Amino acid sequence: MLAPAGAGCADTSECRVVESRTLADAEKSPQGTSASEVLGMAKAHTGAFIWDLTLDGQNPTNGDPEAMVTVEVAVERAAGKVRHVVTEQVGSTEQGSNCGANLYVPIRLAITTSDGSLHDEFAGDLVFGAERPGVPWIGVPFAFEELSGALRPTRAGSSGEVFAAFGPAPRGTIAVVHEAREDGSAIENWSIAGHWGDVSLGE
Repeated sequence: MLAPAGAGCADTSECRVVESRTLADAEKSPQGTSASEVLGMAKAHTGAFIWDLTLDGQNPTNGDPEAMVTVEVAVERAAGKVRHVVTEQVGSTEQGSNCGANLYVPIRLAITTSDGSLHDEFAGDLVFGAERPGVPWIGVPFAFEELSGALRPTRAGSSGEVFAAFGPAPRGTIAVVHEAREDGSAIENWSIAGHWGDVSLGE
């Protein structure tokens, strides 16, 4: 969550932690929001789900882009302490790194698709604050072989990442990540394999 924002660039910037403390669920952060209130924003929802092809027409998973699929998404508080973390940008300041104050609330994110591809829970932190103001969100990497559902990558050795944002119009993505070797160095390739809600496939 606090990784360098400009990794791989000559003029890098990153968010450096300047303050971190734990809060009770009902305790207001300095920004005026409690973890309980953030959890209340992360509402369960059901919607249409699409398995996507890449821009060059490839299918990154065994999900069927032609199938009519629905997804159910739910959040449950998990064990762990709520953290209020304040960061500041260091390094290059040519572009903003979305540093600032955030609440981190441990949760379990349940995602179930009607085609049986996903029937899984993902553990991570629900984030609320500077990066996506007013919108609780979570991003969690996962290993395909650990999934309960039938989803698998087309390219062996790929890993996955799930993202969900709980704004007025909830949205989310399932992504595939794999390493490609080029000129002796490893390059991480990332592509959206499926989504729900209003998502730009180029983001």
